[in-house]
Amino acid sequence: RSCTDIICCLIFVLYIVGMLIVGFLAFSWGSPTKLLYPTDSRGNLCGVGTFADRKNLFYFDLLECIPSSLSDIYSITSCKTTQICVKDCPSQNTFYLTADKSNLYCQYEVNLNTTSKSISQLVNEGSCAKYTLQSEALAYRCIPTVVGNTLTEFLSSQSTKTNQNITSSNGKPLNEENLKWGTIAQSILLNLQNIGHRVISDIQISWYWILAAFGITMAVSLIYIFIMRWFAGLIVWLTIYLVLTITGYATYYSFTEYKRLAANDTSSITFVFTTNLSSYKNMKSTWLVIGCICAFVLLVLILLLLALRKRISIAVQLIKEGSRSLTAMTSTLFFPIIPWFLQLILFAWFVVVLIYLSTSTSAKYEQVKNSSFTGIACDAMGAAKQFIDINNTTSCSFVIYNTNDNILRLQVFHLLGWFWLMNFIIAFGQCSLAGAFASWYWAWDKNKDIPSLPLLMSVGRTLRYHTGSLAFGSLIIAIVQLIRAALEYIEYKLTGQGAQPSPVTKFLLKCLKCCFWCLEKFLKFLNKNAYIEIAVYGKNFCVSAKNAFMLLMRNILRVAVLDKVTDFLLFIGKLSITAGMGIASFYFFHKEKNMNYYFTPIVIITVGAWVVSTAFFGVYEMAINTIFLCFLEDCERHDGSPDKPYYMSKKLMKILNKKNKKTIDEK
Repeated sequence: RSCTDIICCLIFVLYIVGMLIVGFLAFSWGSPTKLLYPTDSRGNLCGVGTFADRKNLFYFDLLECIPSSLSDIYSITSCKTTQICVKDCPSQNTFYLTADKSNLYCQYEVNLNTTSKSISQLVNEGSCAKYTLQSEALAYRCIPTVVGNTLTEFLSSQSTKTNQNITSSNGKPLNEENLKWGTIAQSILLNLQNIGHRVISDIQISWYWILAAFGITMAVSLIYIFIMRWFAGLIVWLTIYLVLTITGYATYYSFTEYKRLAANDTSSITFVFTTNLSSYKNMKSTWLVIGCICAFVLLVLILLLLALRKRISIAVQLIKEGSRSLTAMTSTLFFPIIPWFLQLILFAWFVVVLIYLSTSTSAKYEQVKNSSFTGIACDAMGAAKQFIDINNTTSCSFVIYNTNDNILRLQVFHLLGWFWLMNFIIAFGQCSLAGAFASWYWAWDKNKDIPSLPLLMSVGRTLRYHTGSLAFGSLIIAIVQLIRAALEYIEYKLTGQGAQPSPVTKFLLKCLKCCFWCLEKFLKFLNKNAYIEIAVYGKNFCVSAKNAFMLLMRNILRVAVLDKVTDFLLFIGKLSITAGMGIASFYFFHKEKNMNYYFTPIVIITVGAWVVSTAFFGVYEMAINTIFLCFLEDCERHDGSPDKPYYMSKKLMKILNKKNKKTIDEK
């Protein structure tokens, strides 16, 4: 062997260095506290720097937070009223006409102890809030908790004392309905925090049972793979004959019903369309159509079975051979832990850098007039007071954090790197496993000729010689995934904020998304087989991909049958294990009284069972695919002569009516 695709390996290393540089820049420029803490109307972060003791955000007038429409871009990210950072949220209900200065919430430059202005002047010029409501901090935002009779009594008493109702600057009256809509944009996502705390509490209570369930899932998956060497054929043939029996009975029943209705004068003579579905069963035409369809399907199934019987037998035997190889190298079942761990580290790095990049932003300010953003930029620190002095209905408010083009380019670079590295880790796992299973297949004596530590040796060969080839193959898939992500982004931009693109544009986008989805699936299939060729013969990626593709095309029917039979058996296994663990966990946890939501561990165990079984069966599938490709190579390269003997098992040779010729010494 020699190193393959060296140029791709060098480019891959340089790209990793580039990702590290992007990470360094992100850590230098970004500030994740922008995501953790809220921002006031002037772009100041609450709880940070000079506002370290003011972590909570107070809204002067929550009625101005009512979104104009569901597509209002600012309904969640910003509110059109003045917002300030405060140490504590209001603990009582007040109205400025009956309140003391000590109870007011005002802008930072207002000193209530020294100002000569009256409360009315401060409120009218927008320096202080008109009213406050008893609130609690939810995700560092002051959300009113006063509802029902308490709110009604407060509003009634203030109306009696002042002879006027509490309204917002745009005339909306303060009542429970408007208050609900004013806070919904701020609390619709924030209320999930309480649910999250309860879910975490449930996980803390049941974590050891969850881990035990994962252990049981691993054991059951291992047992399922082990027994496939005996029961794979039974399951496949039993399923085939069951489908034929059901289809045959459906054909018989349909024609029997047709004859019965045809002999009955009161039955419907002609077929008519109706919304009453139950009436179709009384139409003889219905049963005639169903009978003909079932008969046609039955005929097709029988012909397929006759034509593919030998190929199905080969597929079943290859599945059994895969089980044998896994039994001989049980360590391969636990190998996915290493790629998982690497992918977890990579995902954590990707998320952290993405957070820092997304917070490498500058604040955007716009003029607010009549409770609406005008789209006119302004400087909150230098011009906000000027706007208020000119016209009390106009102010300058923080809108959102803007991302410049350079940050967007770095995000795209970072995203492509994440796609590339994730696919590289997958390729590394597939090639390493393929090398181990190939060494098992090409061993003349399966008990003696298998090298010691075959998986470890395969990992070493893969990293030493074929890093460049794996980088080449994974880059191709990463580029396709980046294009798919770009299409999703374009669709989001075209359909965002209530926009409706033209039907032609939507159709083209759907077509492109479908085409690139299919292309990605095909490339993943081709790459997996190319990695098997690389593990067996040590050629570069392009040569291996070409050889694998041509080999599969020459045996396309065998490929199709093996693929579907394998998918069926593995799906049955994953579904059975997942359903079994889900049902068992339900009966175990549904009477648990110490939990907030008993379905929390049930969902985690069910999803985890699917993930764990998928990981185990992924190794099994890789074993089957590797042995299949080796089997095809064995059939084409060897003829059973003493110089070119078959390496396949005797059962496979029996199915193919082949055998190895004995040498003179053996005779």
